[in-house]
Amino acid sequence: MSRTGVHATSQYLDNTSWDEVFETYVTQVMGYDGQNLQRPNADNLQIKSVNSGGYTYFCFAAPGTAEATAKWRIFRLDGDANLMYADGDANYDNAATDPTALSYSYT
Repeated sequence: MSRTGVHATSQYLDNTSWDEVFETYVTQVMGYDGQNLQRPNADNLQIKSVNSGGYTYFCFAAPGTAEATAKWRIFRLDGDANLMYADGDANYDNAATDPTALSYSYT
């Protein structure tokens, strides 16, 4: 472990992630909310939804993010369950003040 820039080898990670009780490797899934790397959990996102013109718009951001801040992931769902993202991507780079005014396309 003395190599510069290497914190752990893959073998070390395999050895230390083995759970003796469940006899399986245990890892943690992490999610990125546009600001933080954290464990996925519904409580870890602020959610806004808007119904307008036959569409439902869903906006997701880190808790406490102002709607005018361009740190929201936004998608639009139509009545046929077609999902389209704002700006055609799933990035956290949109403001949620008026999701109906954004352009949408498939990723």
